[in-house]
Amino acid sequence: MFQTIRTKLYRKKRKIYQFNEKIFQNIFWEKNIDNLYYGHYYIFKNYTNAILPYKINGELQHGWSNDHGIAFNPDKNIEHKNLRFYLWNKNNLNKSLNYGYKNIELIGAPFIYLPNLYNHKKEFLSKSLLIFPLHSDEFDYFDIDTGYNALVKNIKKIRSFFSLITVSLVWKDYNNKNLVNLFLKEGFKVVTMGRRDNNPNFLPNFIKIVHKHEYVCSDTFSSAVFYSLFMRKKVFIYGGTMSKYIEQKKWGGRNFYDHDKYSNLYPELLWENFDDKSHHAIGEKELGWDYKKSPKEICEIFGWRYRSIINLFT
Repeated sequence: MFQTIRTKLYRKKRKIYQFNEKIFQNIFWEKNIDNLYYGHYYIFKNYTNAILPYKINGELQHGWSNDHGIAFNPDKNIEHKNLRFYLWNKNNLNKSLNYGYKNIELIGAPFIYLPNLYNHKKEFLSKSLLIFPLHSDEFDYFDIDTGYNALVKNIKKIRSFFSLITVSLVWKDYNNKNLVNLFLKEGFKVVTMGRRDNNPNFLPNFIKIVHKHEYVCSDTFSSAVFYSLFMRKKVFIYGGTMSKYIEQKKWGGRNFYDHDKYSNLYPELLWENFDDKSHHAIGEKELGWDYKKSPKEICEIFGWRYRSIINLFT
């Protein structure tokens, strides 16, 4: 008798456990680090006014890419080809299709879903320049002494054109006091947007800091360049790319920056051609503005619907 009751209770407990497991693994609580980078997940939560802690039913592209935009080597990680990916632009789509990835939806960059991108237009300091150098991260080795000293040397050549120069460093480089002092001793300000991992404040910090400057520049085409163009800032590329000082993982020998290609594609952004204007349309193109979805469409494609829960048990 006792054994029968115990068996029935165990079965009920197991059903409850399986129910919870099915719900939380498939529907709730986003844990994919690529979806949490730069607070992208929270951008879509706010944009759609989603109340429940849904997870995204695929993987977001987390940064601008001249290649496929998928966060791993598509030549090696073939087991991921059936996963769903949300990419930024037509170039990323075509490159991904070439690698055999079919389950793709273009939605544009999460950045374009942020509110208030055009506010505070008159708050910037005239002739102020914000610089985004190419940076190392947890997965690359950066020759800091050579790379940043070369950058400082180049900046000094154009400093007379600007009233204030600010350098934005990635959190890892910002924690290097010697590197920060390299800029401070030249009279440049130094800022950081914070860590990228699961940080909802990263892009709001970016917007706040960019709004304070009239000009933005980088040595390399990057997310920061196209975000700033989208915000209608006067953006230019200057100084020679620092990618030569980064030792990347060998992912099929591909060029992750392709500086020459984009210099030819957007010559109007190069310092030598700079016309003191904001080329906003380039930002729209690279960030996939034409593919931006409505809140309702995002809920549909992410599976953020109550019926998603019901469908698991029907």
